Amino acid sequence: MALRLGVSTPSSFNEALRHPQMKVLPQAVSQADWESIVSYYLAQSPDSLPAQVLPAEPQLDPAAFRVGPFVPGLQSSAIITLLKTDSVRERIFVGEAGTNYLRTFDWNRRLLSTQTLPSPPTDLIVGKERVLVLESGILNPNDEPKGRLVELGTGKVLIDSLFRPVFVRQYDFDGDGRDDFLICEFGDNRGRLALYHATGSTYERRVLDANPGAIRFEIRDLTGDGIPDVVALLAQGDERIALFENDGKGNFSAPPRILARFPPVYGSMYFAMHDFNGDGHPDIVYVNGDNFDYSRVLKPYHGVRILENDGQNNFVERFFFPVYGAARAEVADFDGDGDLDILTTSNFADFVRHAERGIMYFENTGNYTFRPSAFSLASGNQWNLTATADLNKDGRLDVIVGAMNLGNIARMQRRSGGPVAASDPLLLFENRR
Repeated sequence: MALRLGVSTPSSFNEALRHPQMKVLPQAVSQADWESIVSYYLAQSPDSLPAQVLPAEPQLDPAAFRVGPFVPGLQSSAIITLLKTDSVRERIFVGEAGTNYLRTFDWNRRLLSTQTLPSPPTDLIVGKERVLVLESGILNPNDEPKGRLVELGTGKVLIDSLFRPVFVRQYDFDGDGRDDFLICEFGDNRGRLALYHATGSTYERRVLDANPGAIRFEIRDLTGDGIPDVVALLAQGDERIALFENDGKGNFSAPPRILARFPPVYGSMYFAMHDFNGDGHPDIVYVNGDNFDYSRVLKPYHGVRILENDGQNNFVERFFFPVYGAARAEVADFDGDGDLDILTTSNFADFVRHAERGIMYFENTGNYTFRPSAFSLASGNQWNLTATADLNKDGRLDVIVGAMNLGNIARMQRRSGGPVAASDPLLLFENRR
């Protein structure tokens, strides 16, 4: 805080965090005001946080899924940065940091190819004739514009100079017959949510939001005018879900409409839009649990939430289930009973007491109530990404889960009694319903 307020302190930790791209108040606060702020925090901050109180006790290893390694003994860094399925050509793409591998498997989990990329891949666009890969540049927090969107195989660079990009979609936002690219450039002190408009063989950048922390979006006609809008999750301090309204010409409202806002410490990780109550209006599933910053303690407000849409795009929380370190939510009718269930992952579970809650399944029992389950196999690692596909073609969606074994976090967990990370970087949850 001192750095951002323009205050000099004797702390070497603060100086280590100094960065030329960090936003700082144009006029520093006075020393007296700074001392008042410090005194307030020391007096008011709790010594500890309360434990999470669960609305229901999870069942262990439910019969709904048969769980095992995706590929037994697969050698990997176990830092999975990309997990995508291609149902048309029956392919599974797995990218990782450390090795910068991009592996391709078939529906039978046989390895088709392994490619080494210049940097860890974070997203893919699978087209009819080509595959485009989003390269992060540098995966660790940084402000270097080294990310790229590249054609796989040929190496042709479509877009470069991206700030640590994490998510991309292709869409014709202005109806001119040419697809644009919308990219979340998460960055660190610098970042943006930007539209790259096709102009011949090049792309013109149009910035929707010029702040770091863009992590995911959905393309939805949320205003009902027949024109696709953008709903985005923006993290990195100003945690919010925002609606960018499209005027039909590829220009988006500024400032956007804020659909939901969360405290800076929440650690937003993921959101998706699904109609949970069947009223024809998309609700929001929101996941928060990023714990890789300055306060690595278990937080009771981490978890998965459902925000109900009243039909006018006003959203109210109707469901919350605490999940320490929640990272992802895969939403589908997994049990085939006509309503939406949820499978979550956690990158920062309580490894001392409940490591099995690193992956959880919530069976929808109606009226925003869910029956929770956890999985003993989850205790062997930290978990992040998910993908779904009907791998055995039985008409039921299976789930693939990827690890995010961050080395220093894993060492910290071992010191506190947590397990050594398992060697399997990918798990398969075969749907048995």
